[in-house]
Amino acid sequence: MKGFGFSGLKGVLRGTRKHPLRGASALETAAALPFLILILTAAADHAWLALVQQQMGHAARNASRFGITGQAETPLPGIAVPLVNLCNAGNGASSLRTDRIRAIVASSAGVVLNPAALCLEVGSYAGYQAVGQPEPLADINGNGRHDPGEAFTDINGNGVWDPDQATPSAGSSDEVAIYTLRYVTTPLTGFTPGLGRDRLLSFEARVVVRNEPF
Repeated sequence: MKGFGFSGLKGVLRGTRKHPLRGASALETAAALPFLILILTAAADHAWLALVQQQMGHAARNASRFGITGQAETPLPGIAVPLVNLCNAGNGASSLRTDRIRAIVASSAGVVLNPAALCLEVGSYAGYQAVGQPEPLADINGNGRHDPGEAFTDINGNGVWDPDQATPSAGSSDEVAIYTLRYVTTPLTGFTPGLGRDRLLSFEARVVVRNEPF
């Protein structure tokens, strides 16, 4: 014990106090880490979903800016140009103007949206007052729908009565056109509660414009 005085005893005691503090810090870090990861993944998922919605609005606006001019432009280049699908593919024939609008949407989707999971629906009306309205009908029995023998005005020219009189096109001069984009995707990380990787999320963006005189 020679040479071991009070200062030596203080050193020993100081050393024994350090180890419990290091252990407590490690336990606190381990306990807080799952919550920190959860916060970060939730922030990443919600930021991703906000970006998707913003990009869809951007694509719809770009398409409408071209559509209101009535231009058909020249045919698309001979090389393969990505075209988004039409949500109402069975209604209305494709045209140079429609194809150009579909190409604009695909290009505007950028690297954020998958064009294969994106579809475009375009409908036109004679004016704002007609938006969402059914085709005029002689509703004899007053049930609000067309029955055999009841006359109606076939505004969109498809041969049947429709509860929405929209014509599936970008519209003519001075008509009102609605561009609707629909998209299905999954969360970015899939770890956020309620936003699991196997959950499909549906998005929609809509732009209503009046065409220029042409």
